Amino acid sequence: MKEYKKILIIQTAFIGDVVLATPLIQSLSKSFPGAELYLLTTPKGKEVLDGDPCLTDIIPYDKKRQQKGIFHFLKVVEELRRMHFNLAVVPHPSFRSSLLAFLCGIPYRVGFDRNAGVFLFTSKVPYQLKLHEAERNLELSYALGAPEGDYPLKIHVSDRDREFARDFISKNGVLPNDLLIGINPCSVWPTKRWIPERFAQVGDAMSNEFKARIIFVGGQEDGWLVEKIALFMKTRPILAAGRLSLKHLAGVMERCRLFITNDSGPLHIAMAMKTPTVAIFGPTTTNLGFGPYGESFRVVEKVGLSCRPCGKHGGHRCPLKNFACMKEITVDDVVLAARELIR
Repeated sequence: MKEYKKILIIQTAFIGDVVLATPLIQSLSKSFPGAELYLLTTPKGKEVLDGDPCLTDIIPYDKKRQQKGIFHFLKVVEELRRMHFNLAVVPHPSFRSSLLAFLCGIPYRVGFDRNAGVFLFTSKVPYQLKLHEAERNLELSYALGAPEGDYPLKIHVSDRDREFARDFISKNGVLPNDLLIGINPCSVWPTKRWIPERFAQVGDAMSNEFKARIIFVGGQEDGWLVEKIALFMKTRPILAAGRLSLKHLAGVMERCRLFITNDSGPLHIAMAMKTPTVAIFGPTTTNLGFGPYGESFRVVEKVGLSCRPCGKHGGHRCPLKNFACMKEITVDDVVLAARELIR
C-alpha cells in the first residue's frame, strides 16, 4: 500500500454528509498512521467535527457566505497549494470539489465515478447505489488499499460540551432520573418536515405515557417552528432551537433516551451519539443511502407511494401538491415506533 504524508479530505456538503464521512476519516487515520490528515469542510462541518482525534486540522471553507465566489475559491486554492498535500480524497460529488483538488496540485486524487468532475481524478471509485452513504465513503479508503473494518459514525464531544449540555438541561427543570426525549421537527427542505400539529401530539403522548420531558431542537432559523408546535401542546416542552451549538446539541442527544426527527442532519448526529432514534421519511427514502446508520432506530414512512422518492434532498414544494408522503404518516405510527425503542 502506497504511503502518503499529507492527506486532504474534501466534504463541503450538508452537516449530515459531513457526519457520514466520519467512518472514512477513521479508516484513513488507521490505515495511514504516519500521515497528517486534514478535512476541508464548511464552518458548520468544522463545528461538529472539531476536536476529532483522527484529524490533524479542519480547514473551514464558507463557500455560500463569506467565501462565496470565484475570488475566494482561488484564495482557498492558493492556501491549499502552500500546504503541499500528496493525496486528496473527495467523497463530495460536486464539480467544485474535484476542481479544487486538481487546481491545488495534489498529485493523487481519489473520488467517485459519478462526480461531475470525475475526469480530474487520478483514480475513480464506483458509486454503489446499494450501499449506505457511510459505506460508500469507505470504498474510497478501501480503493487506496485500506483493510475493511467496522467504523461507526463518531462525533467527539468534550467534557466541557457535556457539562454545558447537563447545565442547560438542569436549568430547564430536567432532573437526573427524568426520561428525556428530543424532537427535531426541522429541515432545510420544507417537504421533509412532518406536520407540526402531529409533532405536538407525539410530544404530548410521550409525556403522558412515559412521564417524559420533551425538548425541541433546531437551528436559529427554526425558532418560529418549535414555538408554533409548542402552542399546540398541552404539556410544556423545552424549546432549544437556536440555543445550542452543534456540539452542545450532541451532548443533549447523548442524554436523551430517545430522539424523534425528520430526515435531516440531526438524525446522523443522534446516530453518532448512539441515541435510539425514530426517523420520519417523506419525500426521500432510505434506499438512497442516507437513512439511519447504526443499531437502535426505527424508520417511519409511507411505503407504496409511487411518487417516492421525488428527489435526493426533498424539495420546497410537493410536485403533486398533495404532500401524501407526510400526511399519510399518522401520530400512532410515530408513537408506536417510539414506544418500541423505549421499551
